[in-house]
Amino acid sequence: FWLKTLALEALLDPAPDLVSAMAKSKNHTGHNQIYKNHRNGIKKTRRPRKMSMSGMNCRFVRNQAFAKRGMKCTEEEKAERLAAQKEAQKRIEEKKKVEREERLKELKK
Repeated sequence: FWLKTLALEALLDPAPDLVSAMAKSKNHTGHNQIYKNHRNGIKKTRRPRKMSMSGMNCRFVRNQAFAKRGMKCTEEEKAERLAAQKEAQKRIEEKKKVEREERLKELKK
């Protein structure tokens, strides 16, 4: 009976050496880090020459590539495109002028 009580007391009481040990106070230090970092020098990051397309809308990226290819042309083709663009602009302006005149006629009535 007295052996059982001693065994229970030993289990319930914490060990005396664990109670007297102090808590660890220092968890981290940056002692040698600055020296190590400056050994090879702290360098600026390299700027990319071309912007990354990852994460962009894939339809936009695809269309942009086709648009860039469409812009490549010779001087003659460029002149033809410019002339066609000017003609189209004239047609649109004439249409707008006719529509304005019709609107003014309707407002006067």
